[in-house]
Amino acid sequence: MKKKFIFLIALFHFTAFAQVKIDQILEDKQDMSDAYYGTFKYKGSPYTGTGIDFHDNGKIKTLRNFKDGKYHGLWTEWYSNGNRKFEGNRVENLADGLTRWWYENGQLKKQATYEKDIEHGVIVRWHDNGHLKQIRHFNEGKTYGGWTTFDTEGNVLDEGDELHQYYRPFFGENVAPQGFEETSPSLTSDGKTIVFARYSDWVKKVPYIAYLKNGKWEKEQLSIVDTIYNLAISPNGKRIVFATYDEVENEEIRKAYYADKQGQGWNEPIEIKNLTNINAGYFQIMEDGSIYFFARIPKNGIYYVEPKGKKGYSDPKWLSDAVGLPNSDSFDAFLNPQKNKLIVSQAYSEKKFPERGEIGLYYYEKVNGNWIRKKRLSLGYAWGVDITSDKKMLFVRNGNIQSINLENMGISW
Repeated sequence: MKKKFIFLIALFHFTAFAQVKIDQILEDKQDMSDAYYGTFKYKGSPYTGTGIDFHDNGKIKTLRNFKDGKYHGLWTEWYSNGNRKFEGNRVENLADGLTRWWYENGQLKKQATYEKDIEHGVIVRWHDNGHLKQIRHFNEGKTYGGWTTFDTEGNVLDEGDELHQYYRPFFGENVAPQGFEETSPSLTSDGKTIVFARYSDWVKKVPYIAYLKNGKWEKEQLSIVDTIYNLAISPNGKRIVFATYDEVENEEIRKAYYADKQGQGWNEPIEIKNLTNINAGYFQIMEDGSIYFFARIPKNGIYYVEPKGKKGYSDPKWLSDAVGLPNSDSFDAFLNPQKNKLIVSQAYSEKKFPERGEIGLYYYEKVNGNWIRKKRLSLGYAWGVDITSDKKMLFVRNGNIQSINLENMGISW
């Protein structure tokens, strides 16, 4: 008992003399300790000891250890309710060893291992209810092997490998409500506006628009029409094209419309009559006003129309036999602004056409006037491609709009 008491007294004196408030430890960016951090100083000298801060309720908020002006040793953060938020070790500013994050309710959120600030080993994430969320493998900062994602009930959402890369939800945690899915993303060229469709019934989707404000997407329902099949917005954000299913004399007919921006809203939709009843959909509006789309009549594949007159469009023109493969659903093409590169979703019988490769997204380039199929993108089967101004590729998979860095696909755009 006496030994324990002496130890506690010694610990108290060590803590009292080794701790200072975090706001008294100043980072000197004129004296960089590495490429990211300046030197942490207390009273003008590189600090060795512990920095501490408190929540307004008096509970500890953070404890960070320093040595010679650098983060060195254990770094811990707490929520105001006393539960841990983060804990990891630092060696000369760099993350080293096991690092963990928690939800405010005390449930473990993420666990990772680092070597000199580089992810190495298995990284595991959990939902706030304790079910697994994600398992990934890293080797010196690079992903390798298989990965798996799970829903909030612990069921497998998706899994993949090097040929079916890991991706993230484009809207982050702001995904579709339970029981609904989101599809048909289409961005303006500045990347600040996106239209998409939300649905529980595939042929009766609800049109939505979202605006990027202060780094977050704010979604709202579009009022131009109650339900659609799919839609797209022009690069300048001034026109929306969409397809609907209409019923005429007990027969369903697919029609296409456009609506132009008018003040803070949209004008009355105008039918594009020469796209009626050819099963047109999956649109992309180009900067010159032309529209690329998928249709089933007269044959499955990619078509385009060009502006004609003040309000009309030309008759549909077939893009290419190389893109619209026979006996396939080659649909939802997305072209670059120069119209010499595209990505298209292609589905067909792999057993019947083994030479075509696995179904999925395929990248094409136009060479001497001909479209050449270059490669399959390393993702699971997907559609709905768009590319942001900061080179993230959007696509639809597993009922939501996903994204991945375009450079991961090994193509230039």
